[in-house]
Amino acid sequence: MTASLARLWAVGRMTLLEAVRRKVFFILLIFGAALLSATLFFPAVNDEARLRLLQAWSLRAATLFSAIVGLFLAGFSIPADIEQKRVYLLVAKPLPKPFIFLGRLLGFAMLLAIFIAATGLMSTVFMRAVSALGGPGFPRPLARPRLRPVEFGALSGQKFEGLPGFTVFHGGNAMLLWRFENLRPEDFDGPLRAQIRLFVGSPTDRYRAEGKARLMAKGPGGSRELPALQLNTNEEKDFEIPADLLGSGGRLEVGALAGDADGMIAGDGPRLAIFGRPMLFELAFLGGMGLVFLQSLTVLSLTLAASTVVSGPLSVLLGILLYLIGSIHGFMREGTRDLERSLELDPEGHRTGTVRDLPSPIIRASNLISKAVLKAVPDFDRFDYGRWLLRDTAVSWSEAGAAVAHALPVILACMLLGVARMRWRDLGG
Repeated sequence: MTASLARLWAVGRMTLLEAVRRKVFFILLIFGAALLSATLFFPAVNDEARLRLLQAWSLRAATLFSAIVGLFLAGFSIPADIEQKRVYLLVAKPLPKPFIFLGRLLGFAMLLAIFIAATGLMSTVFMRAVSALGGPGFPRPLARPRLRPVEFGALSGQKFEGLPGFTVFHGGNAMLLWRFENLRPEDFDGPLRAQIRLFVGSPTDRYRAEGKARLMAKGPGGSRELPALQLNTNEEKDFEIPADLLGSGGRLEVGALAGDADGMIAGDGPRLAIFGRPMLFELAFLGGMGLVFLQSLTVLSLTLAASTVVSGPLSVLLGILLYLIGSIHGFMREGTRDLERSLELDPEGHRTGTVRDLPSPIIRASNLISKAVLKAVPDFDRFDYGRWLLRDTAVSWSEAGAAVAHALPVILACMLLGVARMRWRDLGG
C-alpha cells in the first residue's frame, strides 16, 4: 500500500514539475493584467459598483483561467505520453498503467489548487489595495456568515405542487415559521441582519406576483412585530431583528404572515437567513475559491478521462462542451420544461407551450436527450461563488458540502472510466 501511494505521488509530483518547467504559472501575469483592466471601467460607475465590478471581474477571470489550464494540460498529457514513448519509461519502473492516469489526475489537481489559490491571493490583495486607495467613500470587501434555521414549518400551511415548502393564506394565525438556535448577541454587531425571499401571490389572481408580508420575531427577550415588507415573488429583501430579543437563551423564532386580505405567501427553510458578524474577507474568499476548484476539477476529470479514449484535441473539445452545458444548465432545464408543456393540450385541443411548430416525436426525442444530458452534467450554478460574493456572504460548511456532493459523482465516474481504459489499453497506439 505504501509503495503504491509512493508511485502515485511520484507521477503526480512529476506532472506538477512538468507544468512548472512549461512555465504554466506565467499565466498568472496575464491574470494580473486582466485584474488591472477592470479599473478601465471605473469612470462609468459609482464607488459601490466599482467594488462589485472588481469582485465579479476577479472571480470570472479566475474561473476562466483555471478552466483553460485544466483543459489544455489534461487533454494533451496522456496522448503525448503515448505518442512520444514517455509512457514506456513509467511502466518499466514497474508502474501499473492505471497509476499513470491517477498520478496525472493528482498532479493536475495539485496544479489547479495552487493556481486557484494564487489567483485568489492576487484578487484579495488587489481588492484591498484599490479599496484603501479609493478613499473613505470606497466600500471595503465584506463577508458575513449566513446562519440557517434549524427547523422550518408552518401553522395552517398547505403544500401545493410548483410552490416551495408550505403555502399560507391571509387570516387567523396562519404563518410560515423558522426557528434558530444558539444565537448569541455578541455574534452580531448590533441588530440582527436578516434576509427573506418568498413566493407572493393571490389565490384569486394567478398572475399576481407581489404583495405584503408581515413579520414576527420571538425569543427569550420577548416578542415583537417587525415592519411589514412589500415583496415581489423571489425578491430578496433585507430587514432587521432587535438583538435584545435573543436574551441569554440564543433561541429565535421568525414568522411570516400574508399581509394582504386577498394574499398568500409560500416559502421553505432556505428562504430565510440571518447574517452574523463580518468575518475575515480573505478567509471567506479562499473558501469560495474552493467552489471554483470543484468546477475546474470536474472539467479536468472529464477531459483527462476522455484523453484515454480519444485524441487530445477531441478530449479538449469534450471538456469545453461540459463547461458550456454546465454553465447553461438552468437555461436548458427551463427549456425541457417548455418542451414538456408543448406536448400538453389545452381544453380546446391545442398544444400549449412556446414550441408548437415541431412534430411531437421530435419534441419527445429532444426532451429525452436533454434530460439525459442534464442528469449526467452537473449544474455549475452550484459552484458559482458570485452568488455569495456579490451579496457579502460567506459559503457555509453545509453549502460547501452540498457542492462537493454534487461534483463527486461525475469526478468518480471519470476516474473509473480512466482507470478501466488505461488498464486494458494497448500502449503501443
